[in-house]
Parts: sequence; C-alpha cells; structure tokens
Amino acid sequence: MGLFSLEQGKMAYRADFLLYGGVAASLAAYLLVAVPAPQSPLMVLTAVTGLAAWTLTEYVLHRFVLHGMAPFRHWHRLHHQRPTALICSPTIATATLFVLLVFLPVFAAAGIHCANAFTFGMVTGYLAYATTHHALHHWSSRAGWFVRLKRRHAVHHRTAGAHGCYGVTSGFWDRIFGSELPVVARTA
Repeated sequence: MGLFSLEQGKMAYRADFLLYGGVAASLAAYLLVAVPAPQSPLMVLTAVTGLAAWTLTEYVLHRFVLHGMAPFRHWHRLHHQRPTALICSPTIATATLFVLLVFLPVFAAAGIHCANAFTFGMVTGYLAYATTHHALHHWSSRAGWFVRLKRRHAVHHRTAGAHGCYGVTSGFWDRIFGSELPVVARTA
C-alpha cells in the first residue's frame, strides 16, 4: 500500500487524523498568539466561514465528484462495496489540495491571518468529516444523534445508485438542494 494508494494500512489511515489534528491545533495556536486583539472578531468570523465552506465543499465533493466524475466515481464505489475497508484519499493529496486551493488563494487575497483562520475552519471541518465518517463505519453507540446520523449514512450506502444523503456530517445541504432521502425509522 503505497503513498498514493486509496486503500490504506492502519498507520497511513491514521496519518490523516494526526496530520489534520496537528494542523488545526497549530493554526489555532497561531491565531491565539499572533493575531492582534482588534482583529480577533474578524478572525473568528473568518474561521466560522471556513467551517461553513467546508460543509458545502463536503457535499459538493461527495455528490458531484465522488458520485459523478471518473475516475473518482469508480474509486468511491470501492468504498460503497467495502465500507469498513480503510479506503480514503491519500493524505498527501488532501494536504496538497488544502494548500493549493484553500490557503494560498486566501493568503494572496487577504493575508496571512485570514488565510490561517479560513484554513483552520476548513481543516477543522475536514477533521470532523473524517472522524464522523470513520465513526459511522467503525463505531457503535446508542446516542440518539449518532444513531440518526448512522441510519442516514446507511441509507446513502444502501440506496441503489446512492442518489442522496451526500452530507456525512450533516444533512443541511441535502435539504437545501433536494437530495435528502427518506430515512426509514428502525422498527424494534
């Protein structure tokens, strides 16, 4: 299982969580230490905007790239066929995309503080997504919110063609764009 492999060994799979946890912590520390106090409210707003942008990015990537574009559609189908396999985007690929498509454009447009704040929001959102997605396939819990989220994601996996429930961390964008599927309540 190489550096660019979709199916990861345990160490490579865990690297995503370690890297993005460290990046989020480092960016948060930078923002707390380096940002002048008068700019703090703007940085909080920028970070929240980054987090919100992640939720839309998650939805768009899942719906239109992973379920719509070759070769990503084929690769993602492997995850649907083997949902507990450690299949994910290689960390080197996601890190490169975060730098090129998130950090650098915001840095060029708004400077280092805004770039760090927006990237913090996006990376935190990605980490929440990765953790949630892992939990949905590997953890068990009786917490009501988790059971609802797990059921919703199971509907996405089990629906022929999987044309709905693209949001993993939330169904917000599915409701906005009309791709929410009915989630059948469990009969006890």
